[in-house]
Amino acid sequence: MRQYIKRISTDPDSIKRIRYLKGLTLGSLGFCTRWAVDAHGTGPEWLEVVEVDLHLHNSHSRLHGTRIAHISDLHHSRTVSTEYLSRCIDRINLLDVDLVVLTGDYITYDLRGRYRKKVIALLGNIESRFGTYACLGNHDYGISSLSGPRRQQLLHRLIQGLEVGGITVLRNESTVIHIDGHPLWLVGLGDLRVGDFRPKKAFADVPPDQVTIALIHNPRGVEHISDYDAHAVVSGHTHGRKARSKVARPWAHRKKRRFHAGMYEVEGKKLYVNRGLGRVGRTRLNVRPEITIFTLR
Repeated sequence: MRQYIKRISTDPDSIKRIRYLKGLTLGSLGFCTRWAVDAHGTGPEWLEVVEVDLHLHNSHSRLHGTRIAHISDLHHSRTVSTEYLSRCIDRINLLDVDLVVLTGDYITYDLRGRYRKKVIALLGNIESRFGTYACLGNHDYGISSLSGPRRQQLLHRLIQGLEVGGITVLRNESTVIHIDGHPLWLVGLGDLRVGDFRPKKAFADVPPDQVTIALIHNPRGVEHISDYDAHAVVSGHTHGRKARSKVARPWAHRKKRRFHAGMYEVEGKKLYVNRGLGRVGRTRLNVRPEITIFTLR
């Protein structure tokens, strides 16, 4: 019996299965650990890489085949470990993408800057041909109980750190990437929930009839850009939850979300809601963390 147990425990497939089950169990309970990600990308793993063909109107044939990795809601904290996020970054780098987009909530509640510094260092390790681009999420602005100057100071440190690490932060602004000689516009919005959502400013420099992708943390932002040209919108924020409570009590009234996960069509715009990599300490049964890979068509 002892020999049998020893043989099973050292079998590579059995070890992978055990690690997957650990990642599943801890992830469902709200803890993101290294067990959720297979270091070599051969699986099985609790992290899910979702491949999406993104058909954009009027897209030039030179853009077809462009691969874009999208991650959101890292929420680096005591329940989302550094090693877990490092493995997630390694998985992105194994996927050989052209560019990477990030849609906010890189930290949770980080008054002392401990996790802010760590997540900046982690995201600086992302590899892609045309760079990494980011918008901000509501948690990135800091806790509302802090004074205005203190919140602005912490936010400035986060943005500055990301940019020093080679990430372009788009806060109500746009940029253009030339892929095989054809422009692809990215527009990043500030967060809707904290009142920093300024589409007029963000889209001001985007010429008409250009292939444009908008980065918006809260998917509800798509309802506020109907007058602006964006072929696709990528977002996060929901963590895959189909409903939200008005107040943080289990008996509170729960309102169904219009957008919770996956692809939607909204007034001629494609909206994709990423389930996020991290958690904010709540149980999430059957909601796997996600890296999305878009292939432009």
